[in-house]
Amino acid sequence: MVGVAMLVAVSVLWSFAGVAVKTAGMHPLGFAFYRCLFAALPMAVFAGLGVGRRPAARWMVLSVCVYTAVVTCFVASMSLSTAAAGIFLQYSAPAFCALLSWIFLRRRIGRRTFVALVVASAGIAVMVAFRPATQGVAGPALGLVSGVAFGALPLILAQVDRASSGRANPFLVVLFNNLGAVVILLPLCIATGSLGVQTRQLLIVAATGMFQLALPYVLFQLALRRVNVVDASLLILLEPVLNPLWVVLFVGERPDVATVIGGVAILAAFVVEVTKGQESDGVAE
Repeated sequence: MVGVAMLVAVSVLWSFAGVAVKTAGMHPLGFAFYRCLFAALPMAVFAGLGVGRRPAARWMVLSVCVYTAVVTCFVASMSLSTAAAGIFLQYSAPAFCALLSWIFLRRRIGRRTFVALVVASAGIAVMVAFRPATQGVAGPALGLVSGVAFGALPLILAQVDRASSGRANPFLVVLFNNLGAVVILLPLCIATGSLGVQTRQLLIVAATGMFQLALPYVLFQLALRRVNVVDASLLILLEPVLNPLWVVLFVGERPDVATVIGGVAILAAFVVEVTKGQESDGVAE
């Protein structure tokens, strides 16, 4: 029960990203920069408590680049479209993870995974093709990039572990990812003039970095010691359900019909993929 309670808390905390982005009203690059900066601060403390080796530099650099794409495109997607579109598209990640595993690692795509890919693709197509005329394509496109990058991240993190002669310190990995994102985003923020923030905005993004990004990650790591991965994956489905709900309640933004239909399809694909059990993902012939 403790592990389940932790995962519920994780989902609830993660789900406030949409409200934070909408109420802060910041440039997406500036929001992503400060969010990663403030997430790195508590991770600098937790890193000393983590167990594992220092992550291998070569794969860690790639991890930083992909992680930066995940967090930046996710924030930009919610800023340029609805929060629901951003979070639903990011949850297409398991389908893209399976596809990238097949392309780069030659892992066979099983029947359930293939069904998940088809359903997720249909959901994405509905969200993009039938979006309201008032919305451009940039928001959904960036959400899709975030989903692809989020799908690639577990594969890269697995390589970080292998190249680190064992298991890398997970908190150190998160610290490096966030610090690396800060370094990458800083020149972009300077070039776009997006570093200037009001006190209210800084407080919102600081709370988001520390309590909506860093703290849930710690709880998630602890919960995985008590709850199996499949159950954990299903419990965190509270996030994409609550995220647009909070935005409706606190901001008044309602997702369009195409986003709801496509989002339901993507979440269905997510469930199909994470509940496939022990289906073999062997090497392709």
